[in-house]
Amino acid sequence: MKKMLLMFLVLGLVPCVLFAAGSREAREVTMVGTDTVVEAVNFDTNVIPNDDYTIAVVVKSAAIPVWESHLIAARKAGEDLGVTVLDYAPSRADNVEEQKRILEDLITTGVDAVVLAPANTEAVRGPVQDLIRAGIPVIYDNTMGPSDVDYLTYVGVDNIQVGYEIAMAMGKLMGGEGNLLVLEGVPGQSTSDLRTKGIMDAVAEYFPNIYAEKAVSNWQFDEGRRVTEDYITRWGNDLKAVVAVGGNQAEGAVEAVRAAGMSDSVLVSGFDVQEPQYAAVKSGDEVFTVSQGVYEQAYMSVVAAVKALNNEEVPRLITTPIVIVDQTNLDAMDERPEALRNR
Repeated sequence: MKKMLLMFLVLGLVPCVLFAAGSREAREVTMVGTDTVVEAVNFDTNVIPNDDYTIAVVVKSAAIPVWESHLIAARKAGEDLGVTVLDYAPSRADNVEEQKRILEDLITTGVDAVVLAPANTEAVRGPVQDLIRAGIPVIYDNTMGPSDVDYLTYVGVDNIQVGYEIAMAMGKLMGGEGNLLVLEGVPGQSTSDLRTKGIMDAVAEYFPNIYAEKAVSNWQFDEGRRVTEDYITRWGNDLKAVVAVGGNQAEGAVEAVRAAGMSDSVLVSGFDVQEPQYAAVKSGDEVFTVSQGVYEQAYMSVVAAVKALNNEEVPRLITTPIVIVDQTNLDAMDERPEALRNR
């Protein structure tokens, strides 16, 4: 496990830079985290800001429930810590060019740190490097950005391990046999690429009688339905299960399976515990979904930003828990916006 976690780390420590924000006095800021891995449960969130910090939180879309939950958690952290949190998102989900423009504008806006969920892991390299050169710490929330720049920390799951957990759970439910469709998200986003790899590798290693194929459906309901319909046509009754690595594509698969009259023979699993996934698991349309600790990801990203601006040490990797969520633990793992507002 530690080997997989350490794949996120870049060796070396750049402890601090001098940074001036607006009329504030120059101060020392931690730009790169220490070369350590800390589980979220062991990450100390008690910190008192040394100044009136402004932290920008940039997600992939404000209209998608999981990102709404990230913003709720980030704002809650801002309220608890007494710092200003400004949220930004492309007007269209996963719009890389728009997200890059947002990041470029933040260099001159006067924010002190940026929490970022990249719409594309490598495409944001230029703006991220510019932020770092300007002395603005960058924290990756949920999704890794370019790993060979001096980012502060990544707060999220080990996505290879996520794929492994999905494969093991579904493989057992399938009885180790049959055809499995893996719905990918957006190629080029580390969350999609690594989770998919984890699933495919685990199936190949542990379930020799399961045949798995992956197909891109870009996190979207309509594309998840369309891709699943195509595979129902191709595989017919050989299709035994569909797993999704994120987004609402699993719910599209549920609709395709239902329309084909195959609900009793095809298992479907989702991702996250937002409204669509919560309802699907509760009704039995999905056999399970996956919690990746979205509240902890966003909340702890803001905490990490404050610690860095205080010139305190921050670990380079903060891992959030992976939990398979079914009807037995659904209410306890509720991550819908209203549930998070009441935390």
